[in-house]
Amino acid sequence: MNVSQIQQLCAAAGWYSGAIDGDAGPQTLQAVAQAELHHRASFVGDPSGWPQSRRLIAAGQVGLAQQGFEPGSVDGYAGQNTAEALTAWHDAALGRVAAVGRKPLDAPRSHPEQARYPRQADMQAFYGPAGGPQCTAGKVDLPFPMLIAWNKSQSVTRFSCHEKLARPLSDIFRHALAHYGQADIERLDLNLFGGCFNYRKMRGGASLSVHAYGAAVDLNPERNQLRWGADRAQFAGPDYVPFWNIVMAHGGTPAGYAWGKDWMHFQFARL
Repeated sequence: MNVSQIQQLCAAAGWYSGAIDGDAGPQTLQAVAQAELHHRASFVGDPSGWPQSRRLIAAGQVGLAQQGFEPGSVDGYAGQNTAEALTAWHDAALGRVAAVGRKPLDAPRSHPEQARYPRQADMQAFYGPAGGPQCTAGKVDLPFPMLIAWNKSQSVTRFSCHEKLARPLSDIFRHALAHYGQADIERLDLNLFGGCFNYRKMRGGASLSVHAYGAAVDLNPERNQLRWGADRAQFAGPDYVPFWNIVMAHGGTPAGYAWGKDWMHFQFARL
């Protein structure tokens, strides 16, 4: 997210009336202050102590949210959720729809264990209501630290998921470490965490995301972007076949195997 885009978002929200010139001058910073003043409750943490670059991005995130585009956490880091919200905002301005095709592949790779989990249409019956306390009651204790994909200076050793999925997710990462070893986990970027629970709609769709149930995980979104196919995605390479086999053997459905895109993503729901 660059300064010109942030200025456009702040202008659309009514905080900025200056030129869209890409210069973070006094008027732009005043718009940032307006976002912080009037939408303080939206911020994750106290923005007063953040560097200017992070405050600018956070103001852009608030601007997206105010216009109905879900940027994820208002934290000043332009991760995958912010990038997708920005894409949807640009497309809407042009009268386009940022649709993402999820048509099942013919004869996709699969494993019988996946049948233990519901189809997407039946998730509420299996998991309960999206966003409920059960969606974050599960705790995955990781066998190796994972870096936050959009802020690699921060790491996690635990994350929340649906209470029904703590065991299979813990086992997936434990078996992945046993197969690859720590050095290859890091070399292959399997330690870049892109998120699990996130109460939002499916990107490029109207239905709630599987993430809203705490039933999906993203890894290294930067090199496995939502719309990329196997010709571009890092995780489509042969080094990752053992990892995806581990995921499927524990009931997960890799998006890359199911619909050929979104190789960052695996979920505990079938199409």
